[in-house]
Amino acid sequence: MSGERKNLDFGNLDEFEPRQKTAPLPVERKAVDQVTAFPSRERDDEAQMNIRAPEAVLNRFREMAKSERYKHGAFLEILMNAYEQRHDR
Repeated sequence: MSGERKNLDFGNLDEFEPRQKTAPLPVERKAVDQVTAFPSRERDDEAQMNIRAPEAVLNRFREMAKSERYKHGAFLEILMNAYEQRHDR
């Protein structure tokens, strides 16, 4: 490889013509959009929260959740339920 860059020859592109676009029927388009929608773009009932706490506390929470194989949200719910049960007496 010589390391030199070659210019593109745009003259070779003159033979190409853009395709004629045909618009799909609105009903077909809607059906296709519903089937091909990305799940990440669908709204769900989850939210996110940022917690400021000492690093040792956060690491302890992460380790506890990991040792029991819970996601953080599920483990937080377990802890909250246990707290409520203890204080409902």
